[in-house]
Amino acid sequence: MRFARSKRLLRLKTVDSCFEELKDSRLVEETFTADEVRDMLDGLHAVVRGEVEMELINTAHTNVLLLRQLFFQAEKYYLRLQTDISELENRELLEQVAEFEKTDFKVSDKMNQDASKPKLAPLNEAGVSELLNKTDFPSELSSLHFKCKVS
Repeated sequence: MRFARSKRLLRLKTVDSCFEELKDSRLVEETFTADEVRDMLDGLHAVVRGEVEMELINTAHTNVLLLRQLFFQAEKYYLRLQTDISELENRELLEQVAEFEKTDFKVSDKMNQDASKPKLAPLNEAGVSELLNKTDFPSELSSLHFKCKVS
């Protein structure tokens, strides 16, 4: 979520700069004709539309790459994942994610203020993957899958 939020803020700054550039470069006279205003707005519309379209495409591609990584990791451990596309537009779930994002960033801001306090060292990557490799997930899952087919 932090990555998505930082990308979103970057794109919003780009849109803001489009408006500022128009103000600084084109609004130098006191009066404008309707055609001049129309031309300025059309140009601004094209730039902002292009920025928003590029961000939507980039977000979609980023989500595809993220899902691809998750599915490959699941496949590595012989897991079958299923998705419910109808939940992607569930307004209640989307609001819960938005609320989570708000509280997560409030907590992270508070944690940044408490940076002077001593912290525990995080687990290293090798420790987690070593634990997963010691567990015999594939054979446990295949035996469970076999039992389900037999029943």
